[in-house]
Amino acid sequence: MKMPVRPTFLFLVLLSGLAVAQVADPSPLATAANARQTVPGNWIVAESRADAALQAGFPATAAGIYREILADTALAADARARVTLSLVTALLDTGDLAAADKLLQGYAGPQNSSYHLRAGLLAVRAGRLTQARNELTACRLEELVAPDRGWWYFLAASIADEDQDLTRANPLYEQASNAAVSDLQRARFELGREQSRLLARQAGEDQLPRLRSSMEQFQGQRTGYEFARSYAGALAALGRASEAQQVLERQLAFMPASERNIADQFRLMLGLIAGEGSEAGRRAFRQLLRDAQRPETRRLALHLLARGVKNQAEREQLRRELAALISATPTSPVIEDLLLVRAQSALADKDYTEAEDDARRLLDNYPATTLRPAALGVRLAVAWDLKRYRTAADVIAQLRGLLPAGPERAQLGVLLAEAYFRAEDYRNAADVYDAALREPPLAAPAGILMFQRVLSEIRADRLETAAQQLDTAAAEPAFDAENRWQAEWNLVKEMQKRDQTQAALARVERLLGAGVQGVPEALRIRLMWLRARLAFDNGQPELALRRADELINQLQQSGQMEAALRTEVASTTHLLKAQSLLSLGRDADGVAVLDKLRADFRATTAAQYSFLVQASHLSQRGDLAGAQAVLISFVDTAEYARSEYAPVALYQAALLLERQGLDRHLEEAGDRLERLIKDYANDPIVFYARLKQGDLLRKLNDFPNARLVYEYLVNNYAGHPDELLAQLALGNTLLAQGANNVSNYESAAAIFERLRDLPSAPADLRVEAGFTWGYALSKRGQPEKAQAVFWSVVDTFLLDPTQAAKLGTRGRWWLSKSLLELAQLHEEAGRLDEAQRAYQLIVDNRLSGVAQAQSKLTRFRAAGSTTP
Repeated sequence: MKMPVRPTFLFLVLLSGLAVAQVADPSPLATAANARQTVPGNWIVAESRADAALQAGFPATAAGIYREILADTALAADARARVTLSLVTALLDTGDLAAADKLLQGYAGPQNSSYHLRAGLLAVRAGRLTQARNELTACRLEELVAPDRGWWYFLAASIADEDQDLTRANPLYEQASNAAVSDLQRARFELGREQSRLLARQAGEDQLPRLRSSMEQFQGQRTGYEFARSYAGALAALGRASEAQQVLERQLAFMPASERNIADQFRLMLGLIAGEGSEAGRRAFRQLLRDAQRPETRRLALHLLARGVKNQAEREQLRRELAALISATPTSPVIEDLLLVRAQSALADKDYTEAEDDARRLLDNYPATTLRPAALGVRLAVAWDLKRYRTAADVIAQLRGLLPAGPERAQLGVLLAEAYFRAEDYRNAADVYDAALREPPLAAPAGILMFQRVLSEIRADRLETAAQQLDTAAAEPAFDAENRWQAEWNLVKEMQKRDQTQAALARVERLLGAGVQGVPEALRIRLMWLRARLAFDNGQPELALRRADELINQLQQSGQMEAALRTEVASTTHLLKAQSLLSLGRDADGVAVLDKLRADFRATTAAQYSFLVQASHLSQRGDLAGAQAVLISFVDTAEYARSEYAPVALYQAALLLERQGLDRHLEEAGDRLERLIKDYANDPIVFYARLKQGDLLRKLNDFPNARLVYEYLVNNYAGHPDELLAQLALGNTLLAQGANNVSNYESAAAIFERLRDLPSAPADLRVEAGFTWGYALSKRGQPEKAQAVFWSVVDTFLLDPTQAAKLGTRGRWWLSKSLLELAQLHEEAGRLDEAQRAYQLIVDNRLSGVAQAQSKLTRFRAAGSTTP
C-alpha cells in the first residue's frame, strides 16, 4: 500500500492563542501522488486467512474472502490467477460445481500445472473422465507446490476409482495420504476417498434385491456389513437417500461394540448420505468426533461439521460443542484440530479474543504440532485486523522461518516490510523492502517495492539515503516511470517541507534537464509544474513566472493529454503565474491573470483558491476592507457556496475584522464565525471557529459566554487533536472570572496544573499552562507557590535537554516569561543572587527578553561594584 504525501487543503497553525487558517495551493500533482499502487498487504493477509479457512473446513467462508480479494481491480495479475484457482478449490469443496466450472471457463491466467490440477478435479467430480485424464496428463507433479502434490495423487486415484480399478486406486490414495502436509489435509483425502467411493456405486434397480438378500444372509458378519454398505450406497445413488439412511441406522442399532471401526464407517457413510447440512448428518458427525476409534476419522468428522456451517448462529453453536470437547477428560486425540477449528470459527466472526487465545494455546501447549503455520496464520489475521502491526511483524517472522524459499516465503517478506511500515518503524521497513527485492520470486512488481523502500527512507528521515537510492534505481529497467515519479514527488515534497526548497528545486531542474527518460508526457508536465512551484517557494518569483509561461506554452503544443488533466494543470499554472506577478508588485497584471483564470477555468479548485490568494495579497498591502470584500464575494457566489475553501474564507474574513480591533469589528467577526458554524457544520474548521468565538468574547469582556463556548468544545470534541487548546482557554476564562470567585480560581488552577503535567500534551502548551498557573498564584499573593511552579517549568523544559528539544518558538517565549517572573519574585524577596541566576539563564539560552535580562544583570553588577 502506498502512502504518498497528500496535499491537505486545510492546515491550522496556532500562534499566540490565535487560530490562523491557512490552506495549501491546489496542485495538479495530487492525483499522481495519490494514485494507489497495490503493495500486497491486506490481500496477502486475506489470502492467508482464506487458505487457512479452506483447510480447516470452512470453504464457504474461504470463498467469500477470495471473492473480496478478486474484487480489487488493482490486484496483480499473478495474484489474481492464484486466488482464482483457490476460489475454484473452495467452490469444489462446497459442492458448487456449476460455479466452479463457470469460474474456470473464464479463467485468464496461465494454464500451468496448478490450473490443470483444478480442472482435473472438477472434471472427475462432474463425471467428465476423458477430460480428467487429459488434465492429469498435462499436470506435472514436480511443478506443484507441496500442498497441491497430494491432490495430484488424489486425482489419479479418483480416476482409477471411476474406472473401478481398485488395484490402482488404493496405492494412489495411500500416496496422497503420505504426501499430505498436515493431518488435517490427510483427513481431507480420506473424505474425498469416501465420497468418490459413494458416488461410484453404480447399481441398477434390478441389482437391489440381490444386494439386500446378501446383506440379510450374512447379517452380523463382516461380509454382511460390506453388503449393507453396498446396498445403502446403491440406494443413495438411485436417489433413495432416506431408505439408505434407514438401512445404515438399523445396522448400527444391532452392531456389537467389538465392531467399533465398522460402526464408525457406517456413521460416516450415514452422514455423507444425509449431508453435513442436515440434522441427521450433523448428529452422525458429532458422535464420530466424540467417539470414533481412529483420530483420522475424528478429524474427518470435524472437517465435515465445520463445512456444514452456513451462518454465524451455526458457527457459535459449533464453538459451544467444540468447547465441551476441548475441556473434556481425557483429552481428545484431535485436541489440536479442535483448537484450530474453533480459532478459525471465532476469526470468521471477528471474535478476536477467542481466536487469539485458541491459537496461542495450540502453539504454547503443542509446540511440535503440524498445525503451527495455520495457528500463526490466525494470530497474524488477528493482529492485522486490530492494527497491531508490531505483533504482526513478529508473527510473520515466525511464519517465514517455517517455510522454504519460494513464492509464499517471498510474499511474507513483503508483508513483513509493510507491517514495519504501518508500525511506523521505517528503518526496519526500508531494510526489509530491500531484502524483498533480492528474494526471488518477487511477490510484487519491483517498481512498487522500490517506491516503498524509498518512501520508508524518507519517513525514516534519511533523505540523503532516499536520494541515493532513487539515483541508483533510476538506471534499473524494473523501476517503472510511474513509481519513480511518485518516489521523486515524495522526496521533493519532504525536502520542501524541511526548508530545503533550494535543494528540491535543483533536483527537479536536474531531472528535467536530463530529459526524464521514459516518463510519460503527463508526468513530465507535472514535473514542470513542480519546478515552477518550487521556484516560487524558493523566493524566486521572476523564475517562477518564466517557468509558468513555458508550461502554458507547452500545454498549448501538447495534443495527447487528457482533457481533465490539461484543465487541472492549466488552471493551477495560471494561479501560480498570478501569485508570481503579485509578489513582483505587478498588481494590475496579477489581477488580470486571476480574472482570466476565473473566466476560463471557473469550476476548478484553482479558480476558487484564487480568491484566497487575492485577499491575502490585499491584506498584506493593508487593504483589510478590500480583502474582506473579496472573501465575502467568493462565499456569496452561488456556485462556490459549497466549495471546500468557503468556510476558510469566512474564517479569514473574521480574522481580518479582528485585526481592526474595535468592538463593532469584533462583533461582526463573531457574526462571520456564526455563519460559518451554521452553514458548514461538518467542516473540520468549525472547531477552530468556535475556539475563535470564545477568544472574541473574551476580548469583549463577555467571560460567561466565552466560558460556555469553551465548555461546549471540551464536552463535544473529546479526542480532537487541539482539544487541549480549548481546555487552556477555559482555564484562562475561569481565571478571569475568579477574582471574586474562589471556585472558578481553583478550577482554573486545576486545569493549568493538569496541562503542565500532561505528558501527551505539546511541550509549548505545557509551558504556557505552567506559566499561567504560576502567574495566577503570584497575583493571588502566593509568591512561594508561584516560585515553585515557575521553577518546575524551567527545570522540566529548559534544564532537561530532551524536553528542551521539543520546544518551539512559542514554548521558548513562555519559558522566558516564566524566568522573568521568577527573577522578579526573587528580587522582591531580596534574593538577588537567585534573581541573577534566573536572568543569566535567559541570556545563556538566548531566550526572548535577552535585552531586559542583560540590562538587569548589568545593574546588579554595577550595584555590586559600588558596595563598600
